[in-house]
Amino acid sequence: MGWQEVVAMRLVRAVGLSLALAGACASAGALDLVRAERVFAQHCAVCHGADRGGYIGPALNRDETRLSRGQIAGKILSGAPPTLMPQHPSWRTGLSGKDQALLVELIATQPKTRPGWGMEDVRRSLQVLVADEATLPAAPRYRIARIDDLMGVMSRARQGAGKQAKVLFYDGHTHRKVGEVATGHAPHLMDFHPTEPRWVYVRDDAGWVHKVDLYSMRATRKVRAGLNGTSLAVSRDGRYVAAGSYVPHTVVILDADTLEPRHLIELAGVDPDGRMVEADAGIIAATPSANRFVVALEQAGQVWIIDLDRPGMPITAIKGVGRHLHDGFFSPDGRYFVVSSYDDHLNTVIDLNEARIVRKIPAGCKPHLGSGAVVRTGGRVLGFGTNIGEADCKSFEVTVFDMDSFDVVKRIPVIGPTESPAAHPDAPYVIVDIVGTGPDANKLQFIDKQTLEVARTLEVAGTLGHSHFPEYTARGDAFYVSARYRGDRSMGAPGGQLAIFDSRTLRQIKSIPVDVPAGVFSRVRARTVVVGLQPAPR
Repeated sequence: MGWQEVVAMRLVRAVGLSLALAGACASAGALDLVRAERVFAQHCAVCHGADRGGYIGPALNRDETRLSRGQIAGKILSGAPPTLMPQHPSWRTGLSGKDQALLVELIATQPKTRPGWGMEDVRRSLQVLVADEATLPAAPRYRIARIDDLMGVMSRARQGAGKQAKVLFYDGHTHRKVGEVATGHAPHLMDFHPTEPRWVYVRDDAGWVHKVDLYSMRATRKVRAGLNGTSLAVSRDGRYVAAGSYVPHTVVILDADTLEPRHLIELAGVDPDGRMVEADAGIIAATPSANRFVVALEQAGQVWIIDLDRPGMPITAIKGVGRHLHDGFFSPDGRYFVVSSYDDHLNTVIDLNEARIVRKIPAGCKPHLGSGAVVRTGGRVLGFGTNIGEADCKSFEVTVFDMDSFDVVKRIPVIGPTESPAAHPDAPYVIVDIVGTGPDANKLQFIDKQTLEVARTLEVAGTLGHSHFPEYTARGDAFYVSARYRGDRSMGAPGGQLAIFDSRTLRQIKSIPVDVPAGVFSRVRARTVVVGLQPAPR
């Protein structure tokens, strides 16, 4: 039995379906629930959540979906440009008319489920892809001057799964492709091993963690840490990998060498309004000094510090951090952790040494810090906070604050919501990507580090869609951007491009076709406390 069947059976049990209930509801009685859940797990869960409660895409269940059966069928048939929802012709080899009808009935009649995925499930999912890692090459099999020059680019694939779901690797100095590693499902995040340059860990949107050898460009092991989830971190001593999940609400700590699960933590706590809630794992980060993981509990509004060196890996919980936590980053010395609070429009500063909140920084609409960006300029160290709010936002801004006093220094007007700031000590600009669904979503804006003003606005030519996730190369002389196309891609048109630009002139150096590109990650991050203060490559 494959993992889709296992998940489908778990979902059926979670729903608690009985023959009596099926008989009481004619539409549900006509539904082959096992097959419907299997089809959903195979084609939809990667974006809409294994529990149908929403993930990258919206919730698809009878209690939250406000669409009629006809409208649901229309979305399946026609897609939802300019979002990632693919158009029907691209389903031709994977989704029959019968299966489309099953999905419509499932979404219209069935509630959100509560699938479980515990330690034994994680352990049983472990796959060893290279039996003896000692047989791997002792150095990269491709030409590259410095390993820090590697750039990893996530290719989501048109359906969030399949052969085009893979991580692409480029030499950030020559911009040559040096390898690729298939993940099977849309890759979302990666974290590089801090002490062993050959290893990187990749998290995909179906919950798998892949251990990848950068020398041979092969995945050596993989394990399913959860059913959906984005967060991932490698401990600073390189012993552990933490993977956080949305479905179920857990963090699993894995042995970095073997990917064997060592510890599972259920995420729940009292939120700032006094309610006990389960929580998604937002950001997980490894502290740069003590051997700890920091976890943001999104709905619970808490930040947990997990001590990896003490028996039982005890947790220190910091409460009242904010409502709906998400991204965050460290101060350059690693003492402070700044985390975004979506619903409070604040960035909360936590002193990790004293495990307490020291400041709440006013921000723009729905702050979204991405990986953060910190620069030294004018004798100060400044943090740049992006803000992703769109629907109810009267004005868009990037919030700049002093990293010593945490006072707001400036609110910089920009042309739309922003998500992923990029900075480098040797580059003149902090880059912010304009996101959302508006006409400016294929643009980047460049903030001059000296004047703190928007100096340039750049439209990524030919995308007619989104241009997101800018990332400077290790040397800072170029930056990469994932640019996705909107519209029907079923007739063979490319799903997007990796666009490469000169950091000073902002002229485009290269365009590389990529099928629905997403996150971009420089290998120099392995030695970087915070983006924007990268060390020299080696």
